[in-house]
Amino acid sequence: MNNPKEILDPELKLYEARKNVYPKAGDGIFRRLKWAVMAITLAIYYITPWIRWDRGPYAPNQAVLVDLAHRRFYMFGIEIWPHEFYYVAGMLVMAGIGLFLVTSAVGRAWCGYSCPQTVWTDLFQHVERKIDGDRNAQFRLQDAAWGPKKIGKRMLKWSIWLFIAFWTGGAWIMYFADAPTLVVDFWTGQAAFVAYA
Repeated sequence: MNNPKEILDPELKLYEARKNVYPKAGDGIFRRLKWAVMAITLAIYYITPWIRWDRGPYAPNQAVLVDLAHRRFYMFGIEIWPHEFYYVAGMLVMAGIGLFLVTSAVGRAWCGYSCPQTVWTDLFQHVERKIDGDRNAQFRLQDAAWGPKKIGKRMLKWSIWLFIAFWTGGAWIMYFADAPTLVVDFWTGQAAFVAYA
């Protein structure tokens, strides 16, 4: 058993200090494939709320819309009402089974290429590399004293990261309201509180 004096000793380190990780940039066919998948998945996420779909009069013309106020879900030509939610449950079950089959057949195809965490991590790391440089330059910048160059690079990188985060959250909200209307209302201060929250 440890001596109680050792446990209370302020000089005793109970954990290791944080170490920054800077992955080295890779290149090759699989990296280029990963860039292509990232571009496609980000385009789908950001562009889908802006796609119009004519459903006739008195119906929203956004192709993919979760209309909570009217309790309907629109996906292109499909309109799902609350009493038809078993369709959504069925689609989610099929998506889960499909994910299982793809993952078991081709290993890390989902996790390594199109998982949202992977896609946005790659995007943020790409921004970091473009501003701070590759792995060795990032280590040098980390160890450098705070000066105008380091502050400028940090401010630029963090500003771009905040911009990406802002539009990622904004695009998510656009799936629940008409995208063009929401953008105008948001910037004119007329949007609902939940849009700002």
